Amino acid sequence: MKNKITSIKFISIFIFTLLVIFTFKYNKLINDNNQRSVSIFKEKIEKKFVYPLGNIVGIKADTDGVLVIGYEEENISYIGGIQVGDNITKINDEEVSSSEDIYIILKKIKQEEIKVGFQRNEKYKEEIIKLKYENGEYKLGLWVRDKISGIGTMTLYDPDTDTFFAIGHAITDVDTNKLLKIKEGYLYNADNLEIIKGNSDSIGKIKGQFELNHPIGRFDNNSNFGIHGNLLSKAKIDSELIELGTSEDIKIGDAVILFEDENRNIRTYDIKIEKIIDDETSNRDMIIKVTDEDLIDFTGGIIQGMSGIPIIQNNKLIGSITHVFKNNPKKGYGIFIDEMLQ
Repeated sequence: MKNKITSIKFISIFIFTLLVIFTFKYNKLINDNNQRSVSIFKEKIEKKFVYPLGNIVGIKADTDGVLVIGYEEENISYIGGIQVGDNITKINDEEVSSSEDIYIILKKIKQEEIKVGFQRNEKYKEEIIKLKYENGEYKLGLWVRDKISGIGTMTLYDPDTDTFFAIGHAITDVDTNKLLKIKEGYLYNADNLEIIKGNSDSIGKIKGQFELNHPIGRFDNNSNFGIHGNLLSKAKIDSELIELGTSEDIKIGDAVILFEDENRNIRTYDIKIEKIIDDETSNRDMIIKVTDEDLIDFTGGIIQGMSGIPIIQNNKLIGSITHVFKNNPKKGYGIFIDEMLQ
């Protein structure tokens, strides 16, 4: 009888031990699965997909204020403290958004001196200046610019935010190299394109025309990382969704870019990422080299108007081209896509 009781106790302890081990392993399995599920869920949340573009567009914009690009005469004593590169936004406290506004205000007030409000290096300033009187009219005596137009390339479209990104660098004034403050800008389909190939002696460029009655996108910003805005109903997207990469995904080596060919079809061209630039103060993040003979035959390499071309590596959109080397059109600079989208 005693042996029987001992056996029962042994069996009970054994079963209890098995239950403890099973419960421990089961809980561990559940926790591992939960952690794996959380990891997979987190990965799905963090991944983002966009449409890479690469199509050539026309760009036209009105500036926010008027940019001073020069003086009418060498004797500029009457202009006071206004400098080339200043962005005039007010005259006698009246808002200025175009050269026509300046003409109307000066014609109306008919004064020898006025108060000019302007921005210089992101700071607002005011100066009392003496006007130039000529042929019965008062003038500032300045050359100003209030509109810009040109050719560029679109980088991507984000369907989640209905936002496009393009250019990859700031739109600057051709005379002063100053960043232009944009009041309102539009993108257009570019037609009648002419490719002027680049070489070691001169930077090539894309020339084209665009119909101003049919915009395909709108923007009102301009930063060191390019422009972005919303597409309009007339815009057309032919690409497939692709995962958005980060600067951590970029490796030295082979990559491709998307750009239009001679028949206006978007295709891939081979490049190499030669160097990652470790400089947080620069908006030039990498050096790239065009290796595709078809593109070299077509454009000579990188030319003006190709800024914004998307760069793809390992099936991820990782950046865009921004500038070309002055004496070597086969080489240029690129910006990380996460810098461009910040």
